[in-house]
Amino acid sequence: MSVINGTLVVLRSGSTTIVGQTDGSLSASADMLDATTKDSTAKAKEFIPGETSWTVSVSGLYDPAATAAGSVSGAITDLKAGTAWTVKFGQTTTDDNYWTGQAHISGVTLNGPKNDLASYTVELQGTAVLTEASN
Repeated sequence: MSVINGTLVVLRSGSTTIVGQTDGSLSASADMLDATTKDSTAKAKEFIPGETSWTVSVSGLYDPAATAAGSVSGAITDLKAGTAWTVKFGQTTTDDNYWTGQAHISGVTLNGPKNDLASYTVELQGTAVLTEASN
């Protein structure tokens, strides 16, 4: 079995790695359409897959000095403008795979806890197809 060091899996917007990442996740799902009929056996529901969707979430340490693309400031600017990101989630080294697609920022959260480091979370909603690619 092959494994990957999670530190090597990052979120990029185009070729720009998002600043300060400490955690990230990609989630893909499909709507399940109820296909149960009076003919279904043993009172068991039946389903068929419908449309698919995907989301990406990334968390990290907030750097207030970072203001360019790939920063929290840049994410908030793109959220307000409705700018889509070309998301790349995965490894960044040559010949390694990653997942990619267009996504809109659905939320940006800044956290300022007492006696801890300030952090952020950026949530993205995929639009259209998620595909696997290689560096």
